[in-house]
Amino acid sequence: MAFLHEHIILPLSDLLRGEQVHKYLRLLSEAEMWTPGQMESFQQERLQKLIVYVANEVPFYREWIQTHDLNPNTITLDQLPIVSKSIMRKEGIERFSAENFPIKQRISSRSSGSTGEPFSFYVSKEAYSVNTAAKLHTWYLAGYRLGDPYMKIANGARHGKLKKLQDKINNCLYVPFYSMNDDTLMTILDKIERSHPTIIRSYPIPLYLLAQYRNSHGGYHYCPRHIMTTGSTLPTAYRTEIEKAFGCNIIDSYSCEGTPNTFETPAHDGYHISNYYGIIEVLDDNNHSITDGIGRVVSTDFWNFAHPFLRYDTQDLVEVRDGKIQRIMGRECESYINTNGQRYTVHNFVGFFQENNRPTRQSVSAYQVVKRKDGGITFRLVVNEQYTSDIEQYIIDFWHQQLGVPVNVSIVEEIPLMKNNKRLTIVEE
Repeated sequence: MAFLHEHIILPLSDLLRGEQVHKYLRLLSEAEMWTPGQMESFQQERLQKLIVYVANEVPFYREWIQTHDLNPNTITLDQLPIVSKSIMRKEGIERFSAENFPIKQRISSRSSGSTGEPFSFYVSKEAYSVNTAAKLHTWYLAGYRLGDPYMKIANGARHGKLKKLQDKINNCLYVPFYSMNDDTLMTILDKIERSHPTIIRSYPIPLYLLAQYRNSHGGYHYCPRHIMTTGSTLPTAYRTEIEKAFGCNIIDSYSCEGTPNTFETPAHDGYHISNYYGIIEVLDDNNHSITDGIGRVVSTDFWNFAHPFLRYDTQDLVEVRDGKIQRIMGRECESYINTNGQRYTVHNFVGFFQENNRPTRQSVSAYQVVKRKDGGITFRLVVNEQYTSDIEQYIIDFWHQQLGVPVNVSIVEEIPLMKNNKRLTIVEE
């Protein structure tokens, strides 16, 4: 089955769609055997080719290089400007798109908008192929092969006929949902029991809600080989709940526009970057590269010549140790810095509400941290009958001491998932 899908069906799909996933899946497997020196030489070659290209074809970079009187053939990465969504909006997205790139070789794409700042851009078919191959290669390292049954759980139905056909050919059971209530959770878990997927892929929040339901209800026994999480941060408490429910390991992955696919190794010793696709820099608040501590992900995409991303500030925070990413911390906007300069991220708040030894574990069903305009904090909470005024005061006192600002609580009926299948833990008023 794997041979048929990999060597016949995938090449035919590439031919029909004008893509090269099969080619790059093979090349990525070969690149795994490269020495560090070979990978570095390849990256420098791709980077130099990209810089010379943008100097000629992309208005923003052409003008920037000319203004700074630099030679495109000798520019180093750290000489280029750091750009972001806000800079692209201010300049105009078209100033970052290649002027003469063939229309038939590009695909329209859009960021998820998890920061409230979605924007549209182009992806070259070659970049799409390399990135898809990188994601498949991640699954291959976990023991998956094309043709194995897998389940994708996502918000909203499939509409395109081609996507539905791909799901059928690739043995993918696509499971849509529109809200996460008990009926939805039970329906999805029943489908898992019947279909026996090798891998389940979804965002952490839906998987966490499924895990909570499965752990508190009997009758569910099937365990997939792996669960793949993507799209938002995976706090330790979520991982523990999900792995307990489904009896298998999670392999978490991270990517966004212009960023190489980054995924946990099966040995769980940190995150591996698909260096074949691009470069990730981890920078501090002064834009200095760091090898230890918490910093921002700034990425360079070697392959997207339709809309090149060079030193793109993703606004995502990661923790690195000895130069290797150990933990995805979440969006920079999804953090809070207290009066002493200490940073609190999604993981801190999730840990507080989910630790077994805290009264919030059994009494708070969902939570969201609101950074108020007056500098204080409001906790939006969905609670059950075990919640008491003493627990509320405990929350207020604990976080007032931690953050040094006024804290209050607002009880709500629901904290809904956003359209992109995510729920922000920390938001601004």
